[in-house]
Amino acid sequence: MNYRLLCRGGPQVSEIGFGGGPLRGRDWGPVDDAVSVASIHRAMDLGVTFFDTADAYGNGHSEEVIGKGLIGERAHVLIATKGGWWYIDDVAYSNFSKIYLLRSLDASLKTLGTDYVDLYQIHDPDAEALEKGEIFEVLDRMKASGKIRFGGASVSTVEEGLRCIEAGGVDVLQVYYNILDQRPDPELFEAARTSGTGLVVKTPLGRGLLTGKYSPDSHFHRDDFRSRWQKEGQLKSLLESVEKVRAIVGDKSPTLAQTALRFVLSNASVSTAIPGAKTPKQAEMNAMASQLGPLSQVVNESLKRLYLDNVEADCWD
Repeated sequence: MNYRLLCRGGPQVSEIGFGGGPLRGRDWGPVDDAVSVASIHRAMDLGVTFFDTADAYGNGHSEEVIGKGLIGERAHVLIATKGGWWYIDDVAYSNFSKIYLLRSLDASLKTLGTDYVDLYQIHDPDAEALEKGEIFEVLDRMKASGKIRFGGASVSTVEEGLRCIEAGGVDVLQVYYNILDQRPDPELFEAARTSGTGLVVKTPLGRGLLTGKYSPDSHFHRDDFRSRWQKEGQLKSLLESVEKVRAIVGDKSPTLAQTALRFVLSNASVSTAIPGAKTPKQAEMNAMASQLGPLSQVVNESLKRLYLDNVEADCWD
């Protein structure tokens, strides 16, 4: 496993992290908690040190599972979580006030079984929260309390990321970035590099599309949010984009998923990529991408041209 700086003045983290989204027990289909814990253990065996989750993932379920998986290993790993959203009967609600976020952090610490988190991120703050700026003040307060080491924000757009950097209120940004969705590069990546802001990449496998395991006949569980691709007739066009990627990369690495991770890691601005893993085998394949090194410049540039030619998928937000 290779390691990179989380942010300016921050610790080293594994360049392949562990995304806890699929452990939530909803949205990604059924999960087995025992298998999830085994996946966390396998990731650690292979040098993964960065584990990302959120209180909204299954209303704390993902945090609980990650906490169980990391028992006895707290000193050797970095835990990142997020706050600002929750669900009631599948309806999403948000609150970015100081009082709510401070209470959310305390609840997350209890669920995770730790007295601090290495990175606390405001979870998809809306335009009002970004403009008001209170979220940056609360991150400073959390750091002063010793309950978090670094503060950040998980954002959906380049504009949101730039606003956070301009405000000087975050150490780390979590952003969408993959072969099919290269929006942050170059503007946001350059701003992050200049400011010393770390970049955690979510959806490096394009919601699973870049694993190459889906076909037009694939069916998603009713609780899997990707089932909307079929209902809305998107799956066919998304898979056509994947095939164009496959035509470029060929057999440049053992799996298409590892190629996708290598593409993300080819960008020096990236601190860590956090693919999800529902099984130990998936965790193993993700971690092994680090050993393969970045893609060649020729392949990398070809994939960038593919995106600029508007071969992109509108399925990330």
